[in-house]
Amino acid sequence: MYALMCFRIAAAPTVTENSEAVTIHVGSGANVSYLAFVEPSLNLKPVIYAWHYDGLTNPDGTLRTGYDLFNAVAAETTGTPWALAFATGAYGLTTSFTIGSTTSRTVDPLASPVWTYWIQGGSEYVEWGDAESFTFTVGDSLVVSPDYWHTRFIDNGSYDVWTITPFSYTGDATDTHYYTDTSGKIQPVTFGTYAGPAPVLRKPPATISCKTLPGGQWEIVFSVVEGGTYQLQTQAGLSPNGWQYFEPAFTATTTEKTYTLPMNNPAQRGFFRLVRKE
Repeated sequence: MYALMCFRIAAAPTVTENSEAVTIHVGSGANVSYLAFVEPSLNLKPVIYAWHYDGLTNPDGTLRTGYDLFNAVAAETTGTPWALAFATGAYGLTTSFTIGSTTSRTVDPLASPVWTYWIQGGSEYVEWGDAESFTFTVGDSLVVSPDYWHTRFIDNGSYDVWTITPFSYTGDATDTHYYTDTSGKIQPVTFGTYAGPAPVLRKPPATISCKTLPGGQWEIVFSVVEGGTYQLQTQAGLSPNGWQYFEPAFTATTTEKTYTLPMNNPAQRGFFRLVRKE
């Protein structure tokens, strides 16, 4: 008697490390979302899991959530030095994370500091807002999640980040935070105050120098980090939403990137900035 058994063999994670962070790439697909941990007791550098996947919905048609992101990373790293797990305490709140053989310091989830869940990109459904349940678009800056990863919907390029942050609940106005829902209405949520700064995963590029060269050219030198992916943007004015990509993205192999632009070409006049893509 013979039985046919099928096994899914996951590809080994691809790990890259530079002066900023350790990044572990898992999965495959056109989209990528990030799950990161900023806690020295886990690693002196931020540990960033990059999950590559196709589509923003699960096979059952539901939107992919932060919990799906965590489960995908945990499944893809099982049995590796970057295997991911977590432990909970009172009310199911997080007390510690484990990466490989290293477990973070353990916190009391009902005291201070606590493990804090930051999100960027995508959206979130907040079931227990002060006024009513609502959905809001997270935006392109890290904010403390007003709910949890089961109702946090990821998107291509989104970030979920965990760090340990001082926490207090006083019951006064500082404990209430406001979110603009997808219909444009301001929604209050009272969950306390997280006093720590937003976690820093990667250094943004900085302008080192700008100068005029002979022959009517303009030179801009940016600081970059080896292994980082960057892309130059430009626009005619300073509208926050008017930036367009000027050149294809590149991966830095040095610590500086120099651009030389002709000043007498109207098509290349305007404002420029270098953005970090990953």
